[in-house]
Amino acid sequence: MSAIVYASLISLLSIGFTLTYMTAKIPNFAHGTYAGIGIYVVYTLSKIFGYSPYIGLPISFILGGIVSVLIFVLVIGVLSKMGGGTIVLTISTLAIQITLTAVLYIYAYWLRDRYKTYALGFLLKDFDFRIGGFQGIFPVSVIVCFSTVIFLHYMLTRTRTGIAMRATAENPELASILGIDTNRVQMISWFLTGGMACLAGSMLPLWFMSSPATGAAIITSIMAGSLLGGLETIYGALIGGFGVGLSEILLTTWAQNIRIAGERQLWIGEYRPLVPMIFMIAILLIEPRGLKGLFDRIAASETWRSIISRVRGVEQ
Repeated sequence: MSAIVYASLISLLSIGFTLTYMTAKIPNFAHGTYAGIGIYVVYTLSKIFGYSPYIGLPISFILGGIVSVLIFVLVIGVLSKMGGGTIVLTISTLAIQITLTAVLYIYAYWLRDRYKTYALGFLLKDFDFRIGGFQGIFPVSVIVCFSTVIFLHYMLTRTRTGIAMRATAENPELASILGIDTNRVQMISWFLTGGMACLAGSMLPLWFMSSPATGAAIITSIMAGSLLGGLETIYGALIGGFGVGLSEILLTTWAQNIRIAGERQLWIGEYRPLVPMIFMIAILLIEPRGLKGLFDRIAASETWRSIISRVRGVEQ
């Protein structure tokens, strides 16, 4: 259950990271830190005001979307108008990550001094409900993850806004010439990605220990999931996020059960962050376009073409 919950949240974050890259053409290193905002939204509602943490899910989505749009307008948009290239914009997202993490630490210390509660490392499992013997976050995280993919699929294929987003991601200059307001499309994209990141973060403390740096700490897992999916499709990000999330939990758990000289090696868990790093290195060395590139390569091969032609011949 830990692996599935974690994989669902990493998939949700990877989808948002991929969507930002598709439209803005930059890796947003602050994307994981957005999750920290969601973490402290549910903490405040649950610990301070005594409400259900699930009330914080829609609030987190809206707040995360607003913060993301403000960052796009005040930082990314300004730097782009000043002629900042991909490297400048990428470095700016690193600065945003550092700033947001510092703000979250300030807020956590303020909560400690104001309400006499510890807010630097916590779990909210006690505020969760149970259904069928499971904690509520187990089915909720999976449902939210796949519902988001279904919503994005419908939006990108059935709505004018979604089609405009796809056109902007494919060729921003041509989309602008055709009359698409690319700046508005970018703002919608950043609102959605910030909202999804905050939404995922709001579910993290219901199962995993959380702190102000939690969101920044999982950026490697988010990037690994996006890279594995191919950085070109949200469906690939879903698969990549699940692959990295499941591997990160299950491989670490399996390694902790290895016995040397009759004793279990519990220290293996400290090296869990190496799992997404290994994924990233392997992907960049073997297939930089991830699963999308692998699929395209297989589809273009002569063997695949012969199989397709035989199938069509049988159908005829």
